[in-house]
Amino acid sequence: MLVRAALIEMGSTSFRLTVNTGQEIDRRSHHLHLGASVSSNGSFTERDIAAATRVTAEFMTNAKAHNCQRVIAVATESFRLAANGLAVASHIEREAGCQIKILLPEEENTLTWQAVANHFPNTDHLTTIALSGGSLGISSGSLGRKTPAHNFSYPLGTGVLAPRASTDGYIDTSTRIRLEHHIAESLKPAATAVKESGDSSFVIVGGMPLAMTKLIHTIRRSEVPENLNGLGVDCSDLGHLIKTFSELSIPARLALPGMSSKRCEYMPLGVTILRQAMRSLGVHAAVVSTSGPKETLLSRLTAEVRAA
Repeated sequence: MLVRAALIEMGSTSFRLTVNTGQEIDRRSHHLHLGASVSSNGSFTERDIAAATRVTAEFMTNAKAHNCQRVIAVATESFRLAANGLAVASHIEREAGCQIKILLPEEENTLTWQAVANHFPNTDHLTTIALSGGSLGISSGSLGRKTPAHNFSYPLGTGVLAPRASTDGYIDTSTRIRLEHHIAESLKPAATAVKESGDSSFVIVGGMPLAMTKLIHTIRRSEVPENLNGLGVDCSDLGHLIKTFSELSIPARLALPGMSSKRCEYMPLGVTILRQAMRSLGVHAAVVSTSGPKETLLSRLTAEVRAA
């Protein structure tokens, strides 16, 4: 049986469509930066709503063109934080004709942890650090469980923090120190739980961490890595990036080999958040994974279509 299913991810940085036709995968994305807008305004603006509705409708048209039997949309931190998040989700549902589920923080983290666990079957204990535009999620547990034993989520994503911590892509030293202190204080419960769990394999997830890792390894080797999955990143690498970004203009950053033009402005903030998160958890080095909620959701969606 040929299964055709589509997933729309309504993230705080970008909206992404993934279509599984049973034979190939079709992907599309649009950067809307809703997290930064909600952080600044408290709610989605009319411009945000129009853009989100337009992109979702476009994705639905594409999914229908692929004759998808099932399409679902999931929304994350920006919809959780916005005062009008529920109302906007309902509006988009009516206008675009798709069902939208606003994920709870623990649901989003669990989906990420499960996806990564499937790619690290030889690991006894796994801790995931998921950094997105809206949130910083930390989940930890034994792979003998179906769900993580510890699950924490904080509104410490790059997009959410950018309006308060970054000016035109720069973070001054005093702001960075205050931000690091704030992250360290916020993560104390997670750090205690993770450290009490004993030895764990640490895996970092998210578009921003992947972009950082790509930049680090491209600069180091003078060539873009073919596959980011499983590559290492450590606090020393991140510290070097923080120093580099503080000395370079935006055009100079864009000239760095492997730099993501879409993430260039927020990357100094992302590096600062990730380094402090690793420091707080007592881990110097970790690997990155290209897995995320998408893999778990698509797997479930495909199974549901087959069973229907």
